[in-house]
Amino acid sequence: MTTLAANPTRPSTVPTTRRFPTIAALCFGALVIHTILAAAPGSAAEMLEFRGQTMGTTYMVKVWSPPPSIDEDIESEVDAELRRVNDQMSTYLESSEISRFNASESTDWFEVSTETATVVDYSLEVSRLTEGAFDVTIAPLVNLWNFGPEKRTRSIPSDADVAQRRAWVGFEQIAVRQQPPAIRKSNPQTQIDLSAIAKGHGVDRIVELLNGRGAANVFVEIGGEVRVTGDKGDDAWKVGIQTPDRDLDTLLVRHPITAAAMATSGDYRNRYEIDGQFFSHTIDPRTGRPITHSLASVTVVAETCMVADAWATAIDVLGAKAGIDAAEANGLSVLLASRTDPAGGGGDFVLAGTGSLAQYAVANTETADQATLAAPVARTWSRLLPMLAATLVLFGVVLGAMAIGVIFGRKPISGSCGGLAGTTNDNGTTRCSVCSNPVDGCQELRDRMQKKV
Repeated sequence: MTTLAANPTRPSTVPTTRRFPTIAALCFGALVIHTILAAAPGSAAEMLEFRGQTMGTTYMVKVWSPPPSIDEDIESEVDAELRRVNDQMSTYLESSEISRFNASESTDWFEVSTETATVVDYSLEVSRLTEGAFDVTIAPLVNLWNFGPEKRTRSIPSDADVAQRRAWVGFEQIAVRQQPPAIRKSNPQTQIDLSAIAKGHGVDRIVELLNGRGAANVFVEIGGEVRVTGDKGDDAWKVGIQTPDRDLDTLLVRHPITAAAMATSGDYRNRYEIDGQFFSHTIDPRTGRPITHSLASVTVVAETCMVADAWATAIDVLGAKAGIDAAEANGLSVLLASRTDPAGGGGDFVLAGTGSLAQYAVANTETADQATLAAPVARTWSRLLPMLAATLVLFGVVLGAMAIGVIFGRKPISGSCGGLAGTTNDNGTTRCSVCSNPVDGCQELRDRMQKKV
């Protein structure tokens, strides 16, 4: 092995006066890169995000540019608030207000929290507006069809069982008062199930909690029900509407919303099959049976998530035509996806909509397919282009920092001499145009060429 000895005429280290500008330039470049990353939309420095479990599903909270008042205790506060919602409205907790009301056979006023009374009161309003298509007294039928907390039989109920339970169902059998908050039933067998509205109400509670702590730009989601306030930097919050096919995990559209809520109801996730027949978890209170029409999913945009959640279920029960009529009559923005396959499998969907969601509705399945296929491509490019631009900017900053280091450090760029930058002097020697003070290699090269001349 050959060891190259250091040239005694050349310092073994770069003088501090030359090294300092290079280091300073690199530090400056690093500072610029950090500034760009911190200012980039959606950067971790500007977004507080956490997740958890509640109401038999998951939740997600995002706060853009959180104020100092949103500290490390906020996650525990959110969990505590969601536990209070469960303690009030869960049918799976025997100690909850609703479970105790359901277990009681008394027809006297039953004291509940202000929040429970508010949710029941709005539920009764939607029931009246839909003539019973939405009905929170559906709990006996939900249990009968194996979707509630009662023991599941995995069998199709008899007509006699359906008729018996239907006699216990009817929103007219429930009354509510606000002061003092209480509810009562006229039939001892009547029970309440708030599953179709409680998640939306829970979303509203968390948004109000965060807004009350000074957070203006908020995104809250529980089990697919969403409400936002403010925005995400220079962009509006965007909420995805899933393709109503349990075998696919793709988005039908991504809709921007501001100071609004979105909820989706459908039969493509929570259902079961017996003897080749599918049974949806969405029960029609008017028939006592799961819905069977072609409407696969309903998305509603409203001012609050409680409103959007309730109406999504109500329109899901009503079906496509009656659902559109109800949306228009009540000033709701909705997007309905109906199957073209009556058997209820995958395949194509026909979209219909009102209000801000009408733009996604298409007249035929061919256009729907094209829109569905084009959406992922557009989403991919929308993500890649900003990343590509940021990458080019970062490369430019790094190269610029290196150039500054070279200029201020007066250090030649390796490989420049003898390349395109080489020029020939009058005496036939060659010097490097960028070497104002040539290094030893250039000096030795000139000495050899001088001897040949």
